[in-house]
Amino acid sequence: MVTALNVANSLLQRGFAEDISITPMKLQKLIYFVYRDYYQQTDVPLFSERFETWQYGPVVRSVYDRFKMFGGRHITKYAFESDGKTVYIIDEQASKTLKIIIDNIWNKYKYYNGSSLSAITHQDGGAWKKANDTKSPILRDDDIKTEVSVG
Repeated sequence: MVTALNVANSLLQRGFAEDISITPMKLQKLIYFVYRDYYQQTDVPLFSERFETWQYGPVVRSVYDRFKMFGGRHITKYAFESDGKTVYIIDEQASKTLKIIIDNIWNKYKYYNGSSLSAITHQDGGAWKKANDTKSPILRDDDIKTEVSVG
């Protein structure tokens, strides 16, 4: 089973390899876009954690908790598992679909900053906007599935 932290580490691996800065806000939005596109293409949620409706867009609490120490600065290390030693990165060879989606999201958004990505998640008709407008604390998967990608 993939977790949001596994997706985070896979995205960070790309950022570290290409020397592209990833802040916690940028990471949250990239994870959201990977989740959305995977769900739309496979009809299967990528991981079980839910996206919360925060002021600047969708947030996975476990990812927030693991990287909040960086504040608005770029992230410089991977997320460890609960043992404090192990780092899991997605085996992209195990799922061609997931690899293609992560590649596409990374290539499309890697040079965007967190604020720009946040603005994309706030689009009219999007899952975050619907949740925010109805004061729902979480985004509904049905809304994520029907969201139209922009940006």
